[in-house]
Amino acid sequence: MKKIKKILFVILWSILIIGLLVTLGFVNKQQDALLCEKLNVTVNQENDLYFLDKLDIINLIRERGDSIIGQPKSSVNISAIEKALNSHANIANAEVYMSIDGEVNVEVLQRNPVVRIINLDGDSYYIDSDGKLMPLSDNYTAKVIIVNGMISEPFIKRYKYSIIEIGKDSLLNTTSMLDEIYAMANYINADTFWSAQIQQIYINKERDMELVPIVGDQKIIFGDTTAMDEKFKKLLTFYQQGLNTTGWWDKYSVINLKFKNQIVCTKK
Repeated sequence: MKKIKKILFVILWSILIIGLLVTLGFVNKQQDALLCEKLNVTVNQENDLYFLDKLDIINLIRERGDSIIGQPKSSVNISAIEKALNSHANIANAEVYMSIDGEVNVEVLQRNPVVRIINLDGDSYYIDSDGKLMPLSDNYTAKVIIVNGMISEPFIKRYKYSIIEIGKDSLLNTTSMLDEIYAMANYINADTFWSAQIQQIYINKERDMELVPIVGDQKIIFGDTTAMDEKFKKLLTFYQQGLNTTGWWDKYSVINLKFKNQIVCTKK
């Protein structure tokens, strides 16, 4: 009797398992045959980034020949679409996934430039928030600090590398100023006052950074990023004292911060 019960128990569970597998197979076939009826695209535009919008992403997908709307779920190559979007010069990250009801969702994070470089040859490019070189766009110009002057680094030879990688590679880092520029731009952008006051940086023949202010016509020789926080604090104190003095803005032509624990000024 016990053997019969055991056999019946095994048979019952076998039937249940087979039934479950058949049901799952049927459901999977139905899901694969389900048509994609909608493409949802979201693009972050924080910090007023407008390199790309929803229509641009939709057109990028269409230009690849990826048919989505009206196609069976099984025919939509999600990973290929995601890989293609992530290879775009203005995209930091793209995630593509499909919901169970047949909607394809695309979430795009744009790259965020922090500084624009104009080198000696007139080539221009950005450095983004991740420290990677980024090409200019025909659609949008980012409102960031511009750096020009004695900069030899070309975009075409270094665009695949981050600033950190360039700094670690002796072949790439022969005369690199990019790490200094990147550090300076991040400092200025993080400060409300300095981001409103400094609009441009010039790299002179001595490879010193010269800050170009919005208010005042003084040449501010900053040097390199050594003791950067201390230098900016000295400059801020100098500004605060000068604002209370009549005619201060027209008194000096050069403010030199290169020297430790002092500010050297040249009168007009």
